[in-house]
Amino acid sequence: KNIVKMVKDKRTRGTGVDNHWMLQKCQELIKSFNPVTHSIDTHCLEALGDVHAPNAKPESLFVQQVVYGCFKETKILKCFIEDFYIDNSARVLRSDITLYTVLAYIAIFRVDELSFDKFKDICLSQEPSKVNTIVTYLFNSENLWNTLRSSWMKVRDLEYVENQLIPRLEKYVTDIMRFSMELEKNAVDNAAAEAAKEEMRAKGEVGLPKVEKKATTRPISPNITKPRPPVIAEPERIAQLTLSHEVPGFLDNINLEKLNNKREMEREATLKATRDKYNAGVKPFELHETKGGRPFAEIQKEVEDKFASELRFDASFIHEPPDFSKQKSLQQQVKNNASAILREDAIYRKQQAKDVQLLRAYEEELRDPTEFYLWQKEMRDRDAVEKLEKVVFRREQAKASAIDAKEAILKQREDNFTVAEMLREQADVIKQQRDLENEIAMLKNQSMARDIAEARDTRPKEAGQKAAEDRAMRAQRLREEMEAARLAKIEEDKAEEEEKADKIRQLRALNTVHKKHIVVFDPTETAGHRLSSEMSYMEMKERLKHDKVREEEKEQLKRAQIEYEKQRRLSDLERRQASTLRARQVKAETNSTLRQKEAERKKKEAEDTEILRKIAAEKLEKELKEKRELAKAEQAAMKAEQERIKRQQQYLGAAMGQVEQMREEQMSMARKRQKDTLERTQRESMAMYQESAMKDRDNKVHLERKERLMRENSLKEKQDQYAFEKKAYLNKLKETVLYKKEMFQAGQTQHAVTKTVIIEHNPYAQKISEESLTKAMQMNNSKRVSMSGGKTRLGKSTVSFQDG
Repeated sequence: KNIVKMVKDKRTRGTGVDNHWMLQKCQELIKSFNPVTHSIDTHCLEALGDVHAPNAKPESLFVQQVVYGCFKETKILKCFIEDFYIDNSARVLRSDITLYTVLAYIAIFRVDELSFDKFKDICLSQEPSKVNTIVTYLFNSENLWNTLRSSWMKVRDLEYVENQLIPRLEKYVTDIMRFSMELEKNAVDNAAAEAAKEEMRAKGEVGLPKVEKKATTRPISPNITKPRPPVIAEPERIAQLTLSHEVPGFLDNINLEKLNNKREMEREATLKATRDKYNAGVKPFELHETKGGRPFAEIQKEVEDKFASELRFDASFIHEPPDFSKQKSLQQQVKNNASAILREDAIYRKQQAKDVQLLRAYEEELRDPTEFYLWQKEMRDRDAVEKLEKVVFRREQAKASAIDAKEAILKQREDNFTVAEMLREQADVIKQQRDLENEIAMLKNQSMARDIAEARDTRPKEAGQKAAEDRAMRAQRLREEMEAARLAKIEEDKAEEEEKADKIRQLRALNTVHKKHIVVFDPTETAGHRLSSEMSYMEMKERLKHDKVREEEKEQLKRAQIEYEKQRRLSDLERRQASTLRARQVKAETNSTLRQKEAERKKKEAEDTEILRKIAAEKLEKELKEKRELAKAEQAAMKAEQERIKRQQQYLGAAMGQVEQMREEQMSMARKRQKDTLERTQRESMAMYQESAMKDRDNKVHLERKERLMRENSLKEKQDQYAFEKKAYLNKLKETVLYKKEMFQAGQTQHAVTKTVIIEHNPYAQKISEESLTKAMQMNNSKRVSMSGGKTRLGKSTVSFQDG
């Protein structure tokens, strides 16, 4: 109230209140508020201080109230801002949303307290175009009753919006029209000032006072002696040469070993001098000893050694896993709560549903997957062979790509050299062209400067005269509009005063007549308004008494029902926990058996694989040994053949023709033997390949037969487990059905007991209920009879509501 009184005081207007500072501070507080770290009170206290202190500024209190109001009325302001930005998206900026929120709050909720004149002063502290946009949109009857009304009725009561919120704004529409014209004039003046400022900035006259032009002064050159040109000192030359001296001769006699020896000798001499300094004529220290005569340092060292012996820096923090077989049962270790029991029961039920679906699918789609597994194994072997072929192909491709890359690099270097030569030539041509363009641009600029200099004396005068004429026309038009608005306001005020005077006369005429009304209160009579819910004072007391008794009985019944539900839930949890424990035990036993069988299967597979690997290794070793022996025998035969031919050449040196003939025969025989050997080797390898293929086929059939037997055993175990779980599920389902039947019977019994108790304790209410039921049935019968007669009667019913 103090700040409202202060801002309404005309003596403080423009002197004691900084409107621009208040709006700026409101925007800063709203933008910097973080609801995660601060409350709104703490945030305002840190930013404004104690606004209720005696030395606090009233502006701070007003800022705090505006910030509180913006957060309190967030829903209404948010609806207004959304509609305002949708309808004026081309005229407003998103960065000004906080300013528009503050102005909207002041205009909607505080303008009556501040008065319209103070509201104008606050708005005039901001940019006129922004303020004009929001006030013309907010104080518009069409917008209030259409767009804003439909948005506000979503967050507030329709009666409040139509009877309080909109009329509060609608009564300032005429004042806002005049204020809008003033804002438009201010905006036009500001725009003209900005244009003049830009023109002065373009001319270089910013900051200079505007003076009237005087007659041009005629310059007369005085007879002054021309100044002598200054004498510039000759610059000093800075030497750029570095003089180097000769290497000193003592460096030839020094090496690293001599320096180390010299340093060691100096260190020993310094150490000796220091010891002599402190040992010559100085009494040694008498160290503290214990009562037993032992030195304190010795006892301290003994204690430290004892403490260090207990330390274990190599200790490991990894413990062995616990053996649950030697501990207590898991049920005794862990105490389950209700949520844990229900959660585990839900998991168990989900698993049961999955198993049922799996078994149903197995029953409906039962088939022999042996053919599929054979095809799958064949395809995997084929994929492995194709993968090896792709690896070999990629290696060859990588080699070829490496060669192509080298050739491409050499070609790229040659192309780069050629392109560089071309770019150098183009750069020279571009440089010449740029020089020509610069000369042409300079000539154009010189011509433009001459044209500007010629038009500089006439254009500003013409533009100034035109701007003055436009301002005069706008001012004349504005005065005419303001005069018309003033006359309309006078007529409106006159009509309003006459209407008020008429109402005052009517009220005075009503108040002058005095009637005496004597009312005698009778507690057994009703008010006489002819309402369906009317009752006398005594009837109301009796009804309240019966209602109190009914509420007490209802409370006792509710307590008993709550206790019964608690016991039922407790028994249900115990039953669920027992079923879960049974299922867990069965699952553990099944998993243990499956793990043991899986371990045995893997062990047997590993043994079979190891046997097959050993057989294959022995076979490969045998084949390699035979090939090595065969190669050695061929080499020995070739070597013996060469020696024999050499000896024959030596013995038959005289008959060269015969020797050549014999050599040709021997070579043909050797080629024939080589061919026979190659054919024999190929036949042997083909036979070995067929033998190995036959063995692989036999092994494959053997393994497939073994896998089929294992699958059949696994399927049989699953079927046994399914039968067991199905039996358990049926038993559980049977228990659930019996439990639901018991619950239904208990509910029926409880309902009958409750109904009997209610009828016995409140016969009056039961009687009223029966009468109402009988009356309703009679009305329905009469309506049915009237409708069967073909006549339809429509009536209007009036429903009245009475408070309390």
